[in-house]
Amino acid sequence: MRQLLGAVFTLVFLAGCASSPVPTEVRTYTPPPGPPQVSAPSAAQGSFQPNAYLRSCGGIYVTNAPPMDDDFWVVDYKPIIVVGQVVMATAPANDVCLSSGFGIRSTRRHDGIDLQSIPAGPIYSAAPGRVLEARVSTGYGNMVMIDHGGGVYTRYAHLAHITDGIRPGVEVGFGQQIGMMGRSGNATAIHLHFEILTGNYNNPRGSKGLNPRNPFEFPAYEPGS
Repeated sequence: MRQLLGAVFTLVFLAGCASSPVPTEVRTYTPPPGPPQVSAPSAAQGSFQPNAYLRSCGGIYVTNAPPMDDDFWVVDYKPIIVVGQVVMATAPANDVCLSSGFGIRSTRRHDGIDLQSIPAGPIYSAAPGRVLEARVSTGYGNMVMIDHGGGVYTRYAHLAHITDGIRPGVEVGFGQQIGMMGRSGNATAIHLHFEILTGNYNNPRGSKGLNPRNPFEFPAYEPGS
């Protein structure tokens, strides 16, 4: 069975097997030096453990796909990445497949990645931070946006619903549930649209003035680096 990589951003990283919750390795997490992140000392660490591998949905080539092997697993997939000064999960949901990648799709730009699971599952915060937006958007449907500090943000769209208590100003820990996968807004199928954004949110266009980034292009987190 494909291995699961557990991540504990407050104190330790736990690596285990999908068939057993018992950790086989404990690693100390030391935040890299630099500008402070948005911390969430009062927010509980969630139980979410990112999957160590990611495959295309149905085992076929998907639009905007990153490099994949002959069995359509993402090559050199990095479940935990570093975005600026922020350590986060690449795919903030479990047992998902990739239905669309980042970049030009047909003639339009796709600013995130699309993830699906059957049945639809919970969506988690990719890193600790503070909720900036939790609302209904015409295009995104039920949508949550989180500020992780250092000019790094994440957006979670097309949710079936937003978890009770998730509202602007609330601090969240890594892996805290923020909603359920759905197809609200302009979505034709149940999935999560996940974006990593960088820049300054306090611009005239708000989140639309931020820079969308490809989650597969960030370096992997290396404990102790």
